[in-house]
Amino acid sequence: MGGFKDEFEDGEEEVDVDTDGGDDEFAFDEEDGEGKSTGKKSKSDGSGFNRDSYYFYKDKLVQLSGTIRPKERSKEGKVVSLDFKTEDKIYSVVMDDMGKKLTTSCFQELLVTGLVSKITEKEYTISIKTYI
Repeated sequence: MGGFKDEFEDGEEEVDVDTDGGDDEFAFDEEDGEGKSTGKKSKSDGSGFNRDSYYFYKDKLVQLSGTIRPKERSKEGKVVSLDFKTEDKIYSVVMDDMGKKLTTSCFQELLVTGLVSKITEKEYTISIKTYI
């Protein structure tokens, strides 16, 4: 195995290691030698990060109860798009295979599981995965 030369072998660069553990934004609670938490928290704990509001903007798998109803019809009267109305919100149904299947279930009360996406402050979509 001759002829291979490590191009980094001359590197004498020092690595700065923070030994006090106080400035690491991503530090977990530290443990002492017995596995107990020392109570040290990272800086991000007091930064006002709200996990619920952050993930609300991401797709969420939820279970909702509501009524499926037509949103838009073609000139022939066929249902083209659907809404899913709960007690507090109206979701536009994504017209994938499951959405097309639900066009025959208009005005029925359903329990659905699906991915909810926030489009604007008042507009949401749901990609329905299962329903009862």
